[in-house]
Amino acid sequence: MDPSTVGLLETGTDQDLMRILKEFNEKYEQQFTPVGLEPDCYDRMWDVIMTRLSDPSSSSTHQICLSAIRILSRDKASLPRVVSKDRLSVIVHMAGLVSEEEALQRLNQQINYDVVIEAQKSLSNLVFNSTFIQRMCCVNSCIPGLMCRLKTFRDPDLPHIVKYFDMRLLFLLTALCADIRPKLRSEYHGLTYLIEILDLSLKMAHEESDLQCISRYMSYPVFFNDEQSELINEVLKVLYNLVLHIDKNSPDEEEDSHCLRLISILRSLLLASSRCTEKTDALHSNTVNLLLVMPPTMYENLLVNMPEAPGGHSFNTVPTVVTTQPSAGAAAQVEAACFTEVDDATAINQRSCEYDGKDMTAVIKLLDFLESRLNTPVQSADKSLMPILTLMVEMVQANRTIRKFVRLRVLPPLRDVTKRPEEGRTLRNKLCTLMTSPLHDVKHLSANFLFILCKESVDRLIKYTGYGNAAGLLASRGLMLGGNKPTIDYSSGSEDSDTEEYVRVRDMVNPVTGRYEPPRPSPLEGMTDEQKEHEAMKLVNVLDKLTRNNVIQPCRIGNDGKPHPVESVMELQEGMGVMNPQDCSDHSDSD
Repeated sequence: MDPSTVGLLETGTDQDLMRILKEFNEKYEQQFTPVGLEPDCYDRMWDVIMTRLSDPSSSSTHQICLSAIRILSRDKASLPRVVSKDRLSVIVHMAGLVSEEEALQRLNQQINYDVVIEAQKSLSNLVFNSTFIQRMCCVNSCIPGLMCRLKTFRDPDLPHIVKYFDMRLLFLLTALCADIRPKLRSEYHGLTYLIEILDLSLKMAHEESDLQCISRYMSYPVFFNDEQSELINEVLKVLYNLVLHIDKNSPDEEEDSHCLRLISILRSLLLASSRCTEKTDALHSNTVNLLLVMPPTMYENLLVNMPEAPGGHSFNTVPTVVTTQPSAGAAAQVEAACFTEVDDATAINQRSCEYDGKDMTAVIKLLDFLESRLNTPVQSADKSLMPILTLMVEMVQANRTIRKFVRLRVLPPLRDVTKRPEEGRTLRNKLCTLMTSPLHDVKHLSANFLFILCKESVDRLIKYTGYGNAAGLLASRGLMLGGNKPTIDYSSGSEDSDTEEYVRVRDMVNPVTGRYEPPRPSPLEGMTDEQKEHEAMKLVNVLDKLTRNNVIQPCRIGNDGKPHPVESVMELQEGMGVMNPQDCSDHSDSD
């Protein structure tokens, strides 16, 4: 925009201003970088627009002026120069964010929601792009106005888009201004009102789905429309920011009450879905994030007692065999019948949602979400997998019933061991693949998850993953020589009964690769002791050459169970004693 056009804005009529700003907005609507105006023109445009916004007689121009501010606000460097406390106050009032007293005075006034929405969009941009505007919004009427309008979300006349941008603005402020979080929790009772919005959305979805008649008997999934999904996702993000700094290990009485109410709602959201797959995924993703900041003791409330239908029979949403906690003697038969490890994904759908008298539907949904994340492209695996993997680790650590059920789903009794643990499409296969991932955090979490499912037993972990996959975790924990003391107290009962198929080939499973390998002739068979020593020295020379060229770093296991680098391959012989030639001969086929 050239200086002459800006001059016409300053001296022209409302019609001239609307025509010029309309052309300006249409030209730069899809350009999300600064428009590149000269500083003088940029400042003069702000002066003209703010003059019109402050003039009630120019109300017909307010919407298009706010649209222009939304575009101008993308120039981060210039905002401190043009946005003052008074100018920001005008935009905040245009968004309808006023004190409770002023809101009561406006009750009988006609509200132009098109202007309100444009002001909300502009305010969101300003807050996102400027730290000093963030600070000003923490002390002006922005926060009181948001919390005041939040109380009116039940009003059917309040447009959805206004609610959505209110939550979006509140999310930005709670994410970027940590200082206001305690105030929102205590002074404004933000947790109470936000949880009520989720509760109201669930009730509305139930009513629209006409499920009240059966909701007394079973946890039935709800279906959200697109508007409900959008609002709930924003509310969940705000709640995450407010709950983030609650002490998970020792919440106070009020926090404990909020979390208890919230965990019940989050369970319902895990079972919910939307018409749009992307919105359903976002809903479950935000639910997982919020579950992550809940006190671990609350995870018990994701499991509900299986209710009885009229006539005394238990409901089971999936008509299959019910898997209650089996006796030790029948464990293998029950586990093998219900949770056989197969590659056919359709077979896994035939599963029970009941375990040990509890409805495990929420846990099944979390495992399904984990599997969907495991199928994401490798380049985005770190960001997408970290939350759900972290949550699963915390849940199986905190709750014995969840751990036992998840173990049956992730590590069912072994049958077919002709493939490596990382080969296949089951959860175990995919998690074993991650154990050697170049993404350090993902590798650590996946290995830790499987280790806890194995009750921190080194032998059991090697059985299900192979020593090669488990080596990284064992090295980091000092367990490469075996033996460990679990970090948490596990039940003493056995949960690992071998199937007949596995027992038949157990002695022929290579512990390094984790798969069955048929007997092969010994490469040392028929060699003399001198030949064996010659081959050993050739191997030493090759290793020494690779070491000197920094291709590998030989290590030996120290007393702490961790690998320690050695300067020379010859050091590997230290402490091993003198080799007896007879030790090289095969005494038994079982070695």
